Amino acid sequence: MAANEMLFNLYSKLYSQKSVLTAAPPLSVDILQYTMKSFPVSLIEKEAGAIVSYLCGVPNVDESEVKDIVRIVKETYGNQPFWKDIILDYLEYKLKVQQESIYKKNVELLKETNRVLNEIRQEEHRRKELVRKFGDIIKKEKFHIDCYRLMQTYFTMYRQDAKMAYDTLISNPAYFSPIITVDSEGNQLLTPAEATAENQRIAKFLKTLKI
Repeated sequence: MAANEMLFNLYSKLYSQKSVLTAAPPLSVDILQYTMKSFPVSLIEKEAGAIVSYLCGVPNVDESEVKDIVRIVKETYGNQPFWKDIILDYLEYKLKVQQESIYKKNVELLKETNRVLNEIRQEEHRRKELVRKFGDIIKKEKFHIDCYRLMQTYFTMYRQDAKMAYDTLISNPAYFSPIITVDSEGNQLLTPAEATAENQRIAKFLKTLKI
């Protein structure tokens, strides 16, 4: 049962005994005019809490220890099941409110987590598309460099410091991916001087791209 339904039923029980609660705080809401789906929750909770506080002889039941209220119920209302149930029902209602609040917060947290994860996934997908797009363009120039590693490493730094990443890209692309100077069999493709020139050639080309 939802917390609001529990509160409605509790107040209805109290209202049925209104005639004997003459010394208790007033019950101002005619609950018979309302339904479980439409009633002044805050006011009814306030008045129900005041009645339960009166029954327990405490200033505010909501600020009391549950163990103390349970002790009062056992000592005072052991032979009065109606009032005993009223007090216990109110404690159960307050517990239900807390449970629903925690559940709501968890749902909201889950939604926020999913939203952030989706943003991360979308950003990762976008980054992969950019790596592929610019990697394909660079690959066509047949540079001696792993063009996809170049762009992947570049975009990783870009997320941390966009200006530094771009300045490095157009001045020293070998920082992100080394110039390939030997083939898979160990044969030399470029001398150190040629590798330096290749790095500068790649940098010059990258300046023409809008990355």
